Parts: sequence; C-alpha cells; structure tokens
Amino acid sequence: MKFALATIACAAISVAAVVAQGQEPPAPQQSPKPDVTLTGCLIQGSSPAVFLFDNARKDPKDKAEKGVRYLVVAVGEDLNLRSNLNHEVSMIGQAEIKTLPTGKVEEKDLPRFSAKSVTLVSNTCSTPDGR
Repeated sequence: MKFALATIACAAISVAAVVAQGQEPPAPQQSPKPDVTLTGCLIQGSSPAVFLFDNARKDPKDKAEKGVRYLVVAVGEDLNLRSNLNHEVSMIGQAEIKTLPTGKVEEKDLPRFSAKSVTLVSNTCSTPDGR
C-alpha cells in the first residue's frame, strides 16, 4: 500500500514539475483533410513556374456548381503540369477553402490546391457555361 501511494505521489510530482516549467502536453493529432477530385482548366500564371486551376469543380457536368480558381501547388515531383497547360484536367489533392473579395483577385490571394496527381480530360478547356 505504501509503495502504491509513493508511486502516485511521484507521478503527481512529475506532472506538477512539467506544468511548473510551462510545458504543455502535446496537442492531439488532427486527422488530415480528405483528398478531393476537381476538374477544370490548367492555365499559366504570372510566371513559367506558376500554374492556375481555373473553373475547378467537383462535378463538371453540373451547370449550377460555381467554378473556383486555385493557385496550384505541386505536392508530387512527378507532376507534369507544363504538358497539361490549356487543357481540361482532373486533379486530386487538397483544396484550401477561402473567402475571396468580390472583383479581381490577385494570384497570391487565391486559395491553394495542393495537387497530388493530374489526369488529362480534354485537349481543350471548356468555358464556365459548358460550351
């Protein structure tokens, strides 16, 4: 019984020492957001290394879904974005959700799409109204 009390007392002192040092216990791990698949037009940004994902939608056949423009961040080194420029593509990755101001938005303010894979859908880009 004395041994158990001594063990509990040592544990309590250890916790108190950690708290006194100002250390916080590690934060719980958050589960990563699930990947999404979006289809849109891959276009050139302001420089050769900048790519934009224009009119990106979850369901390209849904005329009611509003397309979003993203700044593409390539997560995998094997993504060949340049060869898919001005083509309709499907990309899998993480889409940042961001409220944008109305009017013209600069590239640096666009939400990011962290692309893990890219697949060619069409050699041409469809317009936002589906033509």
